[in-house]
Amino acid sequence: MGIVVQKYGGTSVGDVSKIKKVAERVKQTVEEGDKVIVVVSAMGDQTDKLVSLMYEVTDTPPRREMDMILTTGEQVSIALLSASLQEMNVPSISYTGWQAGIATEPYFGNARIINIESERIQESIDEGKVVIVAGFQGMTNEKEIATLGRGGSDTTAVAVTAALKADRCEINTDVDGIYSTDPRIVPYAKKLSTISFDEMLEMAVLGASVLHPRAVELAKVHGVNLLVRSSFSDKEGTYVKEENTLEKEIVVSGVAYDEDVSKIEVLDIRNEIGAMSKVFDSLAQANINVDMIVLSEHGAETFHLAFTVGKEEAERAMEIIEKQKENLSFRHAFFEKDVAKVSIIGAGMITNTGVAAKMFNVLNDNDIRMKMITTSEIKVSCLVPLEYGKQSVKILHSAYDLDTENETKIEA
Repeated sequence: MGIVVQKYGGTSVGDVSKIKKVAERVKQTVEEGDKVIVVVSAMGDQTDKLVSLMYEVTDTPPRREMDMILTTGEQVSIALLSASLQEMNVPSISYTGWQAGIATEPYFGNARIINIESERIQESIDEGKVVIVAGFQGMTNEKEIATLGRGGSDTTAVAVTAALKADRCEINTDVDGIYSTDPRIVPYAKKLSTISFDEMLEMAVLGASVLHPRAVELAKVHGVNLLVRSSFSDKEGTYVKEENTLEKEIVVSGVAYDEDVSKIEVLDIRNEIGAMSKVFDSLAQANINVDMIVLSEHGAETFHLAFTVGKEEAERAMEIIEKQKENLSFRHAFFEKDVAKVSIIGAGMITNTGVAAKMFNVLNDNDIRMKMITTSEIKVSCLVPLEYGKQSVKILHSAYDLDTENETKIEA
């Protein structure tokens, strides 16, 4: 008898009938002899509805109060699931993130988990109860409620698995595994039987929404093997683990796509030592993540700087940059939202030449302009106009022979 952590996302608990199906699945796992911890997200589009409610009150929501309202979504889910299990004569108890002992950094909206005091969860498991934990949330040392950012329920599930030394962590979602790209964009995407932590981390960071990037990072650090599977069927899923032995010969494993990106440009920054540090230190202090970065000298005395941030952070990042105008002595700064990031990922890229050149040629042949390019050992990313984003995914997926003959069906 082992401990299993099962995470169910918003689609999986989208209404009461789906919550009851999740309860049946949890009951089946219990009957198979495992102790179960369940981590759930808010129901369906409940989080978006809560955000909309806040914006009906104010155009500039206080970040603390936004976290306060958002965490109520998961509280509804955990209560309904626990009640459903008890109705099936399965002992259970629901805990909010802070009741479960999840401690976070003192940041609202995008906090990281720093510790889990798991005694309460362990006591409930020892009493024979299914423990249901609200994902996406925790509490700071100052006793403030904080959220982990979109997709944070994945991170909660992995963190709980590591803290309780559980046997496995199942990420149950609306697709039956990890695919070579989003099946909603490319219906003939290929399901991967296994994928390495490094490849999955790149895919998650670059826009693949099946797993939260911090969840993959946490799983890699703590050696938590993940199983990504469907909430709606018993089909075999995808294992995310240290070594991708079954598919290591594949040069490109997948194509990632991200529309949640904005490009910021700062023109004619005074070319002096420390100028770059001033820009990115100020953004880091505001807890704004920066992704693609391109620097180009513009004569001997100035340089241009371009970088990308999340779309929701663009205006806040611009405000921070503008406050430094006198200090940095730049001419002009602006941002662009109508862009998308398209990336190819694969561990096989390390030992194969010409992979990036092929990507550039394919995009050029289809008259798709590349605005920015970044590379690493196992990925190449291009920023393209938003109107050509999904087209870029489709043609690259075909160019690297990732298409399958059978169309993928998305279950709901």
